[in-house]
Amino acid sequence: MPLLKSRGYIFLLLIYWTLPLKLSAQQTRSVLNFNTNWAFQRGEVNGAEKITYNDKDWAGVSIPHVMRIEKKHNGGNTVYQGVGWYRRYFRLPASYRNKRITICFDGVQTTAEVYLNGRKIATHTGGYMGFVVDISRQVDFQKDNVLAVRVTNTDNPQVPPGKPQSKLDFNYFGGIYRNVSLLATEKVFISHPLEANKIAGGGVFITYPAVNSNTASVNIKTNIVNAYRKVVNAQLRTTLVDSNGIVVATAKSSQPISGETDTDIQQSMTVNHPQLWHPDHPYLYRLVSVVYSENIPVDSLITVTGIRNISFRADGCYLNGEKLFLRGANRHQAYEYIGDAAPDNMQYMDALQLKKGGFNAVRAAHYPQSPAFLDACDKTGLLVIECEPGWQFYAKDSLFIANTFRDIREMIRRDRNHPSVFLWETSLNESPTPETWMQQAVQTAQAEIPNHQLFLADDYNARSKNHYNVSYKVVNEDGTDPMPSRPFLTREWGDSWMADAEKENSLRASRMYTEKGLINQCVLRQNALNGETSEALGGYWDHGGLDANPRIGGYFVWSYNDYTRGADPITAFSGVTDLDRYEKFSYYQLKAMQDARNPGYGPMVYIGSYNNQPALDSTIMVFSNCDTVQLYRNNHLCGEITRSQNAVTAPFVAAKGGSPYFLFHTGRYEAGTLKAVGIINGKTVCTHIVKTPGAPHHLEIEIPANHTSFLADGSSMTPFYVKVCDKDGTLISNQTPEQSYSIRMKVSGEGTLVGGNIPGAGISIQQTEGGIAYGIIRHTTTSGEITISANSPELVPANKRIKTVATPTVYVNDGIHHPWINENKIKATAYYTDTATSAPKLPEIKLTGTSITVEPAQNPENIQTIVDGNTATGWAAGAGSLPVSITIDLKETYSLSGSHIVWGKDSDWYTYSIAVSANGNDWTAIKSPERVSGQDYKTVLFHAPPARYVRYSITGIQPETSKVAVKEIQLYGGR
Repeated sequence: MPLLKSRGYIFLLLIYWTLPLKLSAQQTRSVLNFNTNWAFQRGEVNGAEKITYNDKDWAGVSIPHVMRIEKKHNGGNTVYQGVGWYRRYFRLPASYRNKRITICFDGVQTTAEVYLNGRKIATHTGGYMGFVVDISRQVDFQKDNVLAVRVTNTDNPQVPPGKPQSKLDFNYFGGIYRNVSLLATEKVFISHPLEANKIAGGGVFITYPAVNSNTASVNIKTNIVNAYRKVVNAQLRTTLVDSNGIVVATAKSSQPISGETDTDIQQSMTVNHPQLWHPDHPYLYRLVSVVYSENIPVDSLITVTGIRNISFRADGCYLNGEKLFLRGANRHQAYEYIGDAAPDNMQYMDALQLKKGGFNAVRAAHYPQSPAFLDACDKTGLLVIECEPGWQFYAKDSLFIANTFRDIREMIRRDRNHPSVFLWETSLNESPTPETWMQQAVQTAQAEIPNHQLFLADDYNARSKNHYNVSYKVVNEDGTDPMPSRPFLTREWGDSWMADAEKENSLRASRMYTEKGLINQCVLRQNALNGETSEALGGYWDHGGLDANPRIGGYFVWSYNDYTRGADPITAFSGVTDLDRYEKFSYYQLKAMQDARNPGYGPMVYIGSYNNQPALDSTIMVFSNCDTVQLYRNNHLCGEITRSQNAVTAPFVAAKGGSPYFLFHTGRYEAGTLKAVGIINGKTVCTHIVKTPGAPHHLEIEIPANHTSFLADGSSMTPFYVKVCDKDGTLISNQTPEQSYSIRMKVSGEGTLVGGNIPGAGISIQQTEGGIAYGIIRHTTTSGEITISANSPELVPANKRIKTVATPTVYVNDGIHHPWINENKIKATAYYTDTATSAPKLPEIKLTGTSITVEPAQNPENIQTIVDGNTATGWAAGAGSLPVSITIDLKETYSLSGSHIVWGKDSDWYTYSIAVSANGNDWTAIKSPERVSGQDYKTVLFHAPPARYVRYSITGIQPETSKVAVKEIQLYGGR
């Protein structure tokens, strides 16, 4: 268990021991909250590490923190990239003088330089893993100390993911964006696995060699450090405690430890009649480790754990010996406004929302995510695929390669004890890694978990198939199975990278338009689930058939949440929820895939309509997992459909236990009230009502249902929605695309509106999307009342009050410093500077009348589709046909200035070059061979001699089983 994970339990540490022992051991390890009372300055600052530096004009901030609050839709390389400085004054009690003191950072994006009292004490690179800094010898007990951290999130090709943000599919939001803690222990202590840096060691490492319903064997390896120069006689008492506080197993070991060394103590236990961890019943135990030196308790740690056994077979995933079909989603950690800097309570909200949405698994794409999120997955019951940082980038640079293996080691060491983590993606997502790298990546992971419970995944191809024991996309394009014995999953489905939400006819949908797009997203996703392979109809051949494949182990929809992309100015509206986690229709569509009789999910019914579109709403889409569904319109029964009757609409979905959507053809549109009724065993078990919105009347403020606590700890946040409603409280959903209302929001009391003081961010005054505005409140450390106010012209305003409660959190004592102003109260007038360079507007050459030839001649009848202006069409060569050349005869001579290619598949890699000719015989190279990903669709600029002919030569493709495919080519220039 990560050290920071124990913070919430440390003061309950020995509740299961005798009182005198408990009181003694509680004093052995102190974990203090280091998240509050920081000062921050964006930009480079000379001398900011010095004790004497004058920071009176800096802003007061709390951790987690993003270096700049961003607009909601912040793609197109507009996110701040640069330097930020943090300073924290603190004083430690004299009782810590002889203790070992470390600072634990959960995550800093991307590079951190740490200074204490003007002296650099650490540098760490990599934004997704934590690190530990020992300050025992540098801290001053006579006066205040000053901790300074310089953070930079600029592009660094040596630090994974490594790809420049201008070409990345997500953003490097910078800052100290995960928790910071201070740890004080005696000098005989249990190490931190990230600090110990030991293969398959450090900290506490729990494994379960044999598990069944009768007994479970438990092995524990505990690394204990003796920082004294003398030998100590150490004793380790380990106790496993169930959720009721009952001790179910114990172990006791003694061992002398030489001075300034460490040792691993191996212990074994047996648990009789264990409660096994499973997504349907995520039972958790606590492993209590207490270290004694000369019979005096000196350190203690609680590790939350779950007993379970994972296996994969050719037909899927087995948990505790029972087959479990995985219905998962991909999750990016980014949020609206705050980027990646979400506190623990919002991490939990995401996990709970995923669970309530019918998911039993989540792929943590494309990097290790917050320890708090994994804690929440343990608790709520979500299996996790953990991914090392990577996306369509591989460099031969030796430091980059070394860092990729470092990331594998560290993510396993940090998260190996989580029962939720069942599969490790020790691969660089969609990257052209050589087989030698894959082999070493797998060996690195195997060294960290040297047992039968290690499962590693990558896309199936000729380079990976002999190294990974679980694969993605094990399928040939003709639907045949290249390796029937290989367990496989589909890591991403349900999206098209060229989809356009504004057209409301694709796999991407946003509430800023109308219900039409939300409905069509569901239609296309059901097509895909039912085995459709046509891109135009929502599928793709390498999805593996999804529910139509009898042996697929499961799949992960892309994506759980909308997210903004570094490269693309358009937000990726692929989520089943918005950026602000408001559920779309597809959320309920996939929720209906779980069994209504499973108590972990239960029965549900939901109407996929706002009943405000006369052209659409004569046919009503309903999602339900019940035996029978009834639909009423204005109290008139429109129809009743049983689950078995409905199964024929998507038979493969039904055969996998899911529920296709129910379509009720009412014959005509009628405004008013729709009511769907879910029936099981002849009884109504759930209902959902939708009313046609009337005239806008008032605002309503809503706290998300997944919000479970209001802690006054300085870090926690409360998100909220402001809804435009009619007089009956019905949401005014969009009847026309981009329909919007101006909302003014204000927060007062013991909380602040995050970014509300930044006019350019569009937060305190914002336009609704689908009738909904959104805000986030940061709590103070003082418990009390927070008031939210919202108003809009000609609408009745809204007010809502919430109360925060005190927490038992123990903070690092604040030092004496200037009275900084909270950053959410500093009026920011000139906040955003556009660092993105706008692409030049080039004159496009019309290619519709041109002549195109391809060599070798393959599918020539489709080649003209690459210049038809439609990215839904395209041309593909036969498998294994390389090299391929495409020659365009422009019919006239042009001075060419640029080229734009839309490749056929976003995750493939193409090596290509460009040449031009005036006569078709003599060719001049204008672009040398380059390997690019299928998502590298930016315009390539060049200076070419006058030419009539343009030739694209494709000489390489990865994966090797793929084939050259082009959807569209555009050329720019003039005569």
